[in-house]
Amino acid sequence: MWLEAQPPNQERVEALKVAFITKQLQLTPEEAQKFWPIYNGYDQNMRNMLKTSRQKGESEIEVEEKILELHKKYKPEFLKAISEDKFNKLLKAERTWYEMLRKEMQRRREGGGKQLE
Repeated sequence: MWLEAQPPNQERVEALKVAFITKQLQLTPEEAQKFWPIYNGYDQNMRNMLKTSRQKGESEIEVEEKILELHKKYKPEFLKAISEDKFNKLLKAERTWYEMLRKEMQRRREGGGKQLE
């Protein structure tokens, strides 16, 4: 579910991710202004947790439990910026994004396919 390897053009991928999430959540400018600082903190915590979990060799279920705990921890913060419905859309949008990114990276490793736009 979560990308472990850093893509070659991280800045471009991050910009595409921001655009994708913004579109999926249909964030207003006011929501976006509040949402992105919260999301950036959440995303950094998620990345740190995943890195630590990999280093410790934790099982998939242990990692999934930690992801759930992080979602629970950040939900009240997100609800200060977006509705409950948009929070749920965020979780779905992240899963969709990382699945699309994983498939794109797999296509590139296999030497074919259209680039991520």
